[in-house]
Amino acid sequence: MTTRQFGQYVVQDLLGSGGMGEVYRAHDTRRDREVALKLLPELFSGDAEYTRRFRRESHVAARLREPHVIPIHDFGEIDGRLFIDMRLVDGRDIGQILAEDGALPPTRAVHLIGQIAEALDAAHADGLVHRDVKPSNVLVTANDFVYVVDFGIARSIGTARTSLTMTGATIGTLDYMAPERFSNQPVDCRADVYSLACLLYECLTATRPFSGEDLPALMYAHLFTDPPLPSTVSRTVLPALDEVVARGMAKRPDDRFASAGEFAAAARAAVAAGATGEAATVVHPRPPAPTAAPTVREAAPAPSGPGRMLPVESLGLASADGRHRSSQPLPVDDPAPARPRRSPLLIGLSALVVVSLVALVLTVVRVFGPGSAAATDAGPVAAPVPPVEAAEILPAVAIPSVLGTFPGGTTPGYVHVTPNGRFAYICNRNAGVVTVFDTTINSITATIPVPAGPPRFVSFSPDGSQAYLSIYNDDFTINFVSVLDTATNAIVETVPVGKRPFASSTNPDGSLLYVPSHDDGRVDVIDLAAGSVRQEIDVAPNPHWVAFGRDGRVFYTANHESGVVSVIDTATSAITAEIPVGVSPHSIAVSPDGTRLSVVNYDSNEVSVIDTATSTVVATVPVGLKPQDIAYSPDGRFFYTANVDDDTVTVVNAATNTVSATIPTGDGPSSISVLPDGSRAYVSLLNAGEIMVLDTAAT
Repeated sequence: MTTRQFGQYVVQDLLGSGGMGEVYRAHDTRRDREVALKLLPELFSGDAEYTRRFRRESHVAARLREPHVIPIHDFGEIDGRLFIDMRLVDGRDIGQILAEDGALPPTRAVHLIGQIAEALDAAHADGLVHRDVKPSNVLVTANDFVYVVDFGIARSIGTARTSLTMTGATIGTLDYMAPERFSNQPVDCRADVYSLACLLYECLTATRPFSGEDLPALMYAHLFTDPPLPSTVSRTVLPALDEVVARGMAKRPDDRFASAGEFAAAARAAVAAGATGEAATVVHPRPPAPTAAPTVREAAPAPSGPGRMLPVESLGLASADGRHRSSQPLPVDDPAPARPRRSPLLIGLSALVVVSLVALVLTVVRVFGPGSAAATDAGPVAAPVPPVEAAEILPAVAIPSVLGTFPGGTTPGYVHVTPNGRFAYICNRNAGVVTVFDTTINSITATIPVPAGPPRFVSFSPDGSQAYLSIYNDDFTINFVSVLDTATNAIVETVPVGKRPFASSTNPDGSLLYVPSHDDGRVDVIDLAAGSVRQEIDVAPNPHWVAFGRDGRVFYTANHESGVVSVIDTATSAITAEIPVGVSPHSIAVSPDGTRLSVVNYDSNEVSVIDTATSTVVATVPVGLKPQDIAYSPDGRFFYTANVDDDTVTVVNAATNTVSATIPTGDGPSSISVLPDGSRAYVSLLNAGEIMVLDTAAT
């Protein structure tokens, strides 16, 4: 690999190039991180207009804060050459997905379009039109989280000019260009709605709306040809979506949807109506004007995968870690979209593997496999756990296998993986540190001191950019939540809360953190932007856990001493139900489809399964002794309990509410967390000082 120095950056591979410059993979030596570095081409470095456009692009990208557009790290000038420093992204663009996988199922297509619309609406609220919405400018992670890139060609709403005097280049791609773009008419956000409708058509059919190899043919089609109907190309597309696409591609801006969000809502309604057999309407009231999005701090590195480098055009913004925050979930009665095949991308921290392979081999914490062992500063690695001796195995059900263990610190009481699954954060209460384990290279990459006190639990913002540590000491005189920036592993804020804060959770948009204060019998609601408690919600004694329903309209608390689960309306903060469960409910988990809430009852050794629609217990499942934590598989087919007193993990079939297997662990399994792709589960062994890794892909 050829490298060269550019200021503080070691410039490595070329990722892609476009009208605004070239994007390279680079190492930022000042901050010790891998970045995507965009450079102004030397050919144009002396051109004043090109330079102004480059600076405008940097400014635009820096001020966008919607979760589907990651802020840039830095921009400026080094040795007379302009640059933008941004994060790398792990994923494929929509063009690659369509080329490799073909047309998307309508549900998945609309899901992606909805996320694009959120990014566009945020830009429009800031007075910007993207002007180049197209497949290559939409990146999609393995979990179908979308990031819209290349806002650099955006200009203030109302301007009409569409070309650079420097080159005469058209700003935008002809296949997706709104009719008004070919004239001197003012351009506003409805031009992006037109392009978004073109993109939805292509997602549904794997073909572009209009064919034509030259400018006159495409201009004529956009100006005069009726919008094509996707149902005439794909039999999986219902006529209701034809109507949505047609209105989105209306020739006159006034005949289109007024916003990208309105267009996405109509598409969702069409898909939902198709699932129920009802007629859909595409006429929707205009939503309220967008409000400023909450500040999102920079995320931890995105998960990496093997293979070719992702082409990055022009701005090439990289993704924040996390999941889609859309308040409109997918219809659950549609078939789940097939998981996209991951293109082999060498992104983010994985780039370091190539240049430091020898060091990685020497420092890897654990090479999973029989008989393997390694040593770290934390001491020798424990030998692999013996083969599973499963009890009550259903013949037709594969069970998780034990891959091995790695040192988790002196008292690893709680482990939780980041939303993208790249890292596992481990709370070591007695040591007063959080240990960070990279799940892709199987190595501990950081040990973070927590000055405020012993970290007990950790949760994450929806995009993974922040971790929230619940902290209290043994005599309960220290009670805080510390906010950790996962990009830098620095604690940026510490907020006093009630006595004995347990496992917290954010609301769906990540603006508020709900913290159960056990001994005070309340939930403290932290305004994360203000860094202070804005509300205290009284619940039954003594809340251990908080979990949100799938649509975010309610949240639940497991109230340990009172034996009930509280259901609280997030809009009013009123308790709408108290559901009696077993003895000492401890941890709770909502099923991926949102229809079930499962609660481990610590002192009655069972799981209560609650129907979230009726707030009633529909099943009680005996599990191991003293179940302390519970987690669902991402597909919702199974849930797992960590049973701290009999040193087991119980696997429960969620469809039948029967035990599929009981897996022996090491000493003191106190928590369990599953990767978003369902391939691994991590179990904290409190008394053994280890983390056990389970292969859960087969379940």
